[in-house]
Amino acid sequence: MKRYISFIVMAGMLSITAGCGSDVAKLAKNHSQIVLSSIDNKAEAKTIAIEKPDVEKLSNELMNRIIQDTNQNFQVENFNTKAEINKHLQEVASEDLATNIIDTYYEEREGSLYLIPTELFPWMNSEKPYELNQVNKFEYQLLQETESDLYGTYTIEINFLYENNHWIIENFKIN
Repeated sequence: MKRYISFIVMAGMLSITAGCGSDVAKLAKNHSQIVLSSIDNKAEAKTIAIEKPDVEKLSNELMNRIIQDTNQNFQVENFNTKAEINKHLQEVASEDLATNIIDTYYEEREGSLYLIPTELFPWMNSEKPYELNQVNKFEYQLLQETESDLYGTYTIEINFLYENNHWIIENFKIN
């Protein structure tokens, strides 16, 4: 009788374990499919080509964002603080570049933002030829030699960086 009870207990345990085993097997199979799907998605994401930056559009957009409408006292009409315009510039420029521009061309006083009346820095001329070099997958550098009455002949280097799924101007240098 003991053997018969032992046999029934063993058979019951096997059936319970077998049932759990199929659930475990199902879970393992689902997990494997999720892992493989994740690997496929990552591989697909790595193969997506990043387009070259539209350097003319970005360069013009930066200048348009720097030059703001002001009243006769140079009080900026659409922004009240450096922080507001800095955020606006960072949509097309790096944080460092935006901060440098803001510190050069704007000041806050009496609770308002003012444009400091001065000449803008020399900039890219989209009507003249330029060279666009790929530094790596996420960075390009524009080189252009040009001239103006105010600055004479100069070379501008503008670095474009792919960051947060879009291109920005990282920095520039005038030689």
